[in-house]
Amino acid sequence: MQSAGRRYRQAERFMREGDYEKAAQAYRELVTKNPKDQPARLGLSRALLKLGNLNEAFDHAAEALRQDPQSARARALVGLALLRSGVFREASEAFAAALVLDEREAIAWAGLAEIDFFENRAELSYQRLRRATALDPNEPDYWIALGRAAARLEKFREAAEYYEKFLAVSPRMDVERRERYRGLIAFYRALSLLGITHLHRIEGERTARIPFRLQRDRPFIQARAGNDVLLNFVIDTGASISVLSYEAAERLGIRPLARGGEARAVGGGGKFPIVYGLLDSLDLGEIRIFNIPIYIRTIHHTGNPEGEGEVVRADGFLGLSVLANFRFTIDYAAQTIILETEPVSAMTPAPTAEGSEIPFRTTNGGLVSAEVKLHNGEIVNFLIDTGASATVVGAHVVKKYNLEKHILPSPKIRVLGAAGVIENVDLILLPSLSMNSLEQRNIRAPVLDLGAVNESAGFMQAGILGGSFLKHFRVTFDFSRARIRLVPQTDAIRSTNERPSEG
Repeated sequence: MQSAGRRYRQAERFMREGDYEKAAQAYRELVTKNPKDQPARLGLSRALLKLGNLNEAFDHAAEALRQDPQSARARALVGLALLRSGVFREASEAFAAALVLDEREAIAWAGLAEIDFFENRAELSYQRLRRATALDPNEPDYWIALGRAAARLEKFREAAEYYEKFLAVSPRMDVERRERYRGLIAFYRALSLLGITHLHRIEGERTARIPFRLQRDRPFIQARAGNDVLLNFVIDTGASISVLSYEAAERLGIRPLARGGEARAVGGGGKFPIVYGLLDSLDLGEIRIFNIPIYIRTIHHTGNPEGEGEVVRADGFLGLSVLANFRFTIDYAAQTIILETEPVSAMTPAPTAEGSEIPFRTTNGGLVSAEVKLHNGEIVNFLIDTGASATVVGAHVVKKYNLEKHILPSPKIRVLGAAGVIENVDLILLPSLSMNSLEQRNIRAPVLDLGAVNESAGFMQAGILGGSFLKHFRVTFDFSRARIRLVPQTDAIRSTNERPSEG
């Protein structure tokens, strides 16, 4: 029988090798033998966090904290489990408390930095991650987070250096991420060789009004790219980087700049190969944008349902890496998109306007996430995705809140995602969804496994608010202030603040 010391050293080796299943098993054996073994319980919590088992990770960190209220590591792990679950205020409090106990607790510094990143404080996130990597230079996740913060600040050469450090310390078993970041490093270096230091450079008018066609609850616009090539783009806030199909890239003469790894996505096999390219210019009305990074990938299409008429096929998706440079409005009733380039200070209050203003956070990939209230009163995070036809509910949410009784016995539907088609998908009939005081009732939503989404988001997403919800509003995205404004445009939306009329 192995000694406790030897088994603990084995567990630590498994962690360094990236074999988190074996590490968790080893730590669990130690905790079972001695429930007061604090290092083993803390190790088990951290291994479970790496595996995405958030509830059990939280339970073990909380028990370690109960046994030793002065443990900075236990408080930091409680905070990290809360953060991954999307519970921000309590997570922030736990990280701050950990640093009061030990100002050298790297998990707490990195956790606060992640919150800063999600809440659009990129510079503060960058500084705190510098501290975390100095305290624990052997944690791969810190180098990825620092590279991400540097990239958001457009320090691309620096970002490439941090991703190189990730490769130097990350376990060889972490194959997918290592391939993905090799590709990203190659892309940044290709930009450097081309002499490009500033992406998404904007020229032209301060405002552009662009008509769109709403098809299957997705807004399609026409834009001119490269040498006056007219393309059909979906306005897609569910895409962090813009996308061109292989056919469109060939028409424009765009060659791949770098390749590396696979992106996780909904549909098909759950992945698609990452191929980077660069679109020289794109005209959106009277605004021209230069140096647009793109993914080049297969764009999946479904057949044309009877009676739908002529269907526009997407040549690409205009993602948030472009759209976040503007204050932009999608007016579904007028079928018009308004882009405004005039910078607005984050400290400037918004002009008084109708509707409801809602704060949002951004995920690791830069996607917009906002709080939504379910019919049972639970507050959860949903991605705001104009490129999705339907509102989607995660299968994990159905299980967590016992919503199975709301699943419709028929029909089963077909869902098209970025990675392909999913057949025989359940539909759930949700009694209501609301944002602030704006509520939609009786929403039919596909139930999907959002594991691919949550793996890359950084905090738990319960679902996706798609066009079936958004089309009832004029929607304004204000990235300088991290706010969305929703102005209802149809009777499908009711205000929960309204008093019923007296008889």
